[in-house]
Amino acid sequence: MAMTPPLRNFPLGIRLVLIAVIFCFNYFFFPVVGALLTLPFLGMAKIEAVFAGNFGGITDKYVFLFVQGIASLGTFAFTSLLISQLETGFVVKRMALAVKPALKLLVVAVIAVLVSQAFIQLLVDLNQKIPLPHALKFLVEQGKQQEAIENSLLEGTSVFMFLANALVLALIPAIGEEFFFRGIVLGDLLKSKINPVVSILATGLLFSMAHVQPDNFLAIWVLGSFLGFLYYISGSIWLSVAAHFVNNFLVVLLKYIYNAGIIKTNIAEAEIPLYAGLISLVLFTGCVLILNKWRRPIDFNSELDETDVINEEEHYI
Repeated sequence: MAMTPPLRNFPLGIRLVLIAVIFCFNYFFFPVVGALLTLPFLGMAKIEAVFAGNFGGITDKYVFLFVQGIASLGTFAFTSLLISQLETGFVVKRMALAVKPALKLLVVAVIAVLVSQAFIQLLVDLNQKIPLPHALKFLVEQGKQQEAIENSLLEGTSVFMFLANALVLALIPAIGEEFFFRGIVLGDLLKSKINPVVSILATGLLFSMAHVQPDNFLAIWVLGSFLGFLYYISGSIWLSVAAHFVNNFLVVLLKYIYNAGIIKTNIAEAEIPLYAGLISLVLFTGCVLILNKWRRPIDFNSELDETDVINEEEHYI
């Protein structure tokens, strides 16, 4: 007789609390694991310097990316898979890993990300004009330190560093964060029949808060809500993963081709005219309307039946 997954019958509130507890534990645990794996080769003093962004050379950057990749995979992807197992006992079904997004949805979602960039930058500019309470000023300093580390990682024209940055700064976060915020958190809210708009906006808000970037709060909230919308209209986690990856990869790619001299303007730091931001908003809105028109009804509260069990077992054969 199969054992009932321990979290299956727990109320939503209790499940969310347990998810938060597991997430917080892994948030601190996996960076330590990554650091311990490099400890025999670098020593504690060197590791502390690398974590602070004091890179003595390209090797230090690879070390930082290695630890960052372990931390991101463990905190988000492993946590998501563990929770889905505890909730249902069927990871593939719970995370919608076998659901492929329609090609037309994928194409329009990618276009939406591309055309939204000027609008997103407009939100960043607007956000920076909003005064922040004095008690939260330290978050701005932390954000600047994180930005400085990222800029340092993105310097240079090494193809191998470009690929490492694309993997650790673009692909791994896209998979891990979508698994957690959309697959787990938003999935639980939708299965509990919370209003979809409220669920999507709330998850987007949590996504933005987790990034701890006050200067980009509005932009990340909008992006997170859009990614939640993609998951809701398709039932496929891979659609939001693809859009998230494209958004992250753009930063890595544009910085690399600027460093290589292929383009003469650092687009990431270029000033965006108001009219460009408004045009971007119109195009982005048009893409959202098209995606919503093409959405298919998804029953996020569907129960596992015998067919699901067979499919799940065949997936691992």
